[in-house]
Amino acid sequence: MSWAIVSANVLAVLAVGLAVAALVLHFTDEGGGNGATVGAKPTAVAQATPTTPAVVQVSVGDSPSWGPEDAPVTIIEFSDFL
Repeated sequence: MSWAIVSANVLAVLAVGLAVAALVLHFTDEGGGNGATVGAKPTAVAQATPTTPAVVQVSVGDSPSWGPEDAPVTIIEFSDFL
């Protein structure tokens, strides 16, 4: 039997073993991670409290725009391309 076949088989067995170990660790995670612990009860998730939107008067001046000038909402996007 050639060494190339033996080494390929050894690597295949190691890959399957590592995959099984990763799955076992994932599904038995008791450290509060994302793993699904068998028999664990779901915990409550904190709800975000909504904030009141801020109304700001801005002038777009002669900046490029799209849509009617008297639209009820103006969205201003700032981006920096470096």
